Amino acid sequence: MLGERKVDAIGLDTPSLDHGPSKDFAAHRAFAAATVYGLENVANLDRLPPTGATIIVMPMKIAGGTGGPARIIAVLP
Repeated sequence: MLGERKVDAIGLDTPSLDHGPSKDFAAHRAFAAATVYGLENVANLDRLPPTGATIIVMPMKIAGGTGGPARIIAVLP
């Protein structure tokens, strides 16, 4: 469909993709099923343009981990 974007990741400035007291983690499961990874607690998202930025995510390697801290930078157009 014209105008659709391919989404690789979702970033938000809150501690979790899901609502705090979530028991089923529906957002985590839905994004994982679509192979879209989540970036939580991201600062300055409001400073990104609607399109054109390149986001670089550099996660810390944690053996056997399913998540962890990351350094995230944006290259602006």
